[in-house]
Amino acid sequence: MHKEYSNKEINARFGISTSFPSEVVKNGNYLMFIWNDGNSALKLHIDGRSILLQPGQIMCLTYLHKVQIDNPGESLKLLYFNKEFYCVHTNDSEVSCNGLLFFGSNTSPTLNLDEEEILRLRTLFDVLKEEFSVSDTNQEEMLRILLKRFIIRCTRLARKQILKSDDKESEIDLIRHFNVLVEEHFKTKKTVSEIAELMYKSPKTVTNVFSKYSEDTPLQVIHKRVIMEAKRMLFYTDKTAKEIGFELGYSDPAQFSKLFKNQTGFTTTEFKNSKESIPS
Repeated sequence: MHKEYSNKEINARFGISTSFPSEVVKNGNYLMFIWNDGNSALKLHIDGRSILLQPGQIMCLTYLHKVQIDNPGESLKLLYFNKEFYCVHTNDSEVSCNGLLFFGSNTSPTLNLDEEEILRLRTLFDVLKEEFSVSDTNQEEMLRILLKRFIIRCTRLARKQILKSDDKESEIDLIRHFNVLVEEHFKTKKTVSEIAELMYKSPKTVTNVFSKYSEDTPLQVIHKRVIMEAKRMLFYTDKTAKEIGFELGYSDPAQFSKLFKNQTGFTTTEFKNSKESIPS
């Protein structure tokens, strides 16, 4: 089962599926909920890492991740949408695309569902299936309302399961804000100071918050985003390393090559030529 709504005027798309459509795999513009609603683990490959998604778990992923699923079978329930469908229609930062579920840390949140929550979300998923079959002037807004309801339910779970009791939400918001700004400006701004300036924060404040809640430093977040884009361009385009480095904001090819080698352990040539080094 695969159902999708699109509004070509604003390039908005929202879909649900019980498979993993190749278009979703190749297109890097979707935010996703991957839900294992079966009885056995699903094997996911996310940016080269193998992860088992257990029954009753939902993983929240952004367009920064490259995802592959082995034999999804009937266990998989997938919801995917782009920012044009959802984010431009809400100012609620907590449940929007830069909320706790998306861009909240360097990791991909995995939520555990109890039996009551599974039943609630199954019902909501079934209502979504029905609504995709309705074609009228209210369809887009109804789908958006149902999606927001799904996001709110998952956000409530994330508050309980991800945030510690002594976590300050203002500090979690700072990490979200930093990650979103990196996504928007990673080609032009390469230092923590430059991103912090956009946030009206000092680099020291940003670094201190990351040290409490994130496995990566703010600078590592910037570097990882640059390298992720470089990998995609090396794999999917015929551009040279020099051209890619220039497009990513490095006028000195040696500086870009050094960063790539330090971050991946491969030269750009080795990466492009080695299938083993390319994320599945």
